[in-house]
Amino acid sequence: MEFNSLFFILLFLPLFIGLMFFIKNNNVRNILLPLFSIIFYCLGDIKHIHILLIVFLITYLSALKVKNNRRLYVLYLILVVGILSYFKYGTYIIEAFKSYLKDLNFFKIVMPLGISFYTFTSISYVSDVFYEKYDAEKNPLKIFTFLSFFPVVISGPLIRYDSFKEYLKNKNISVDSIANGFRRFIIGLSKKVIIANQLNIISTTVINGDTKISFLLAWYALIAYGIQEFYDFSGYSDMAIGIGEMIGFVIPENFNDPYFSHSIAEYWRRWHMSLGKWFNDYVFMPVSTSAFLRKISKKFKNKKVGRSFIKIISLLAVWLLTGIWHGSSANYVIWGLINGLIIICDSNFSDFYRKILAKLKINSDGKLWKAFQIIRTMLIIFLMKSLIFKCTNIVEITNLTKGLLGIGERFSMSYIKSLDILYLLFYLILSFIFLFPAVHSLFKRINKNVYDILLLLLLVVSICFIVSGSYSAFIYFSF
Repeated sequence: MEFNSLFFILLFLPLFIGLMFFIKNNNVRNILLPLFSIIFYCLGDIKHIHILLIVFLITYLSALKVKNNRRLYVLYLILVVGILSYFKYGTYIIEAFKSYLKDLNFFKIVMPLGISFYTFTSISYVSDVFYEKYDAEKNPLKIFTFLSFFPVVISGPLIRYDSFKEYLKNKNISVDSIANGFRRFIIGLSKKVIIANQLNIISTTVINGDTKISFLLAWYALIAYGIQEFYDFSGYSDMAIGIGEMIGFVIPENFNDPYFSHSIAEYWRRWHMSLGKWFNDYVFMPVSTSAFLRKISKKFKNKKVGRSFIKIISLLAVWLLTGIWHGSSANYVIWGLINGLIIICDSNFSDFYRKILAKLKINSDGKLWKAFQIIRTMLIIFLMKSLIFKCTNIVEITNLTKGLLGIGERFSMSYIKSLDILYLLFYLILSFIFLFPAVHSLFKRINKNVYDILLLLLLVVSICFIVSGSYSAFIYFSF
């Protein structure tokens, strides 16, 4: 089940919020949370509910004994990462060796819904217990609720148990919290249904269709997909945060105007922030403080070089794993390493860049240079996203690349009209305008009653789009 389905909007969510509001007993509320979470997950992927239960059992039992027990912690990581790897990369490995094992009948491995997210949630909890940030939870129902919490179980944002356990003790649910959360939910729903789904038609028609891609069509699709992914994923996060706010739980923000970043490093600090923090806390920090790397770094005579070595290795580890997390094929690994190398160069050669700018007499604090940095960063991000995430084979990558470089098909207005995607330019322009923080600030200054009327109109329009069949799955469901 998805947040943008009529069943969820008109039945599941109102019933859940209604019960959570009118039932004041906290113990009963703590039963409703896992009950609705398990129903939500089963309606989306009942075939793999046992995988969620297995991860829960491993998580709960491991946490009880993992404190100061490194061997058990390593065994736990092998188990949960092994389960994730089997489903995420099993098919890719089988396909790679299929030609050598023709006589075997291979079965298809289907990835369970949300496995990447609830596995990472599990790792954060057990790791925090292992590093003695807090004690293990004795109540299994609380841990199951944490892992299966339906607003975030499928696509995040990633939450931490130290904040969630406090919420289980006390829930501040009021008319105001429900109203504010519903406002945020509508904004997220509109991003997905009104904007992202329409832009998906452009990118899918041009990039994934049997389309003659000219220069203009290539850039039309590239920009459409880059913006589509933001509205798609931030829309989901807005809906999740909104649901959390309705029931009194603060789900962390996941985006901070990422397309106004001045560098790739800054972009990744603003995009999918809960995942970035997870990698920082559970990969970068453990790797950078490991005794093994420290021992190697001491061999460098220059301490600064030694520290740089540790940072470089830690960043490469983070970005290698980030690439692997996003997908099983080699292009995802390459994508992760490219991002890592860009960030490493940015952090290690910043003084060199400043000297070059000074020699060229470029004002690094000037508005024109800042605008150039933003446009440059956006184009790099859009290009990598389209080639890695949207293109499904080498032919699509080649055709899109040729089109972007102006060596693809010839421009033909009649052909573009025949694709029936020109009318979607309206949605692309609209989506671009609403990227700007100044526009967000403008809406915040609108009279509250007028603002609520606008949101209700957006809700009606969104429902009309859903009824009309304007549908595409959330992009991050595939991760």
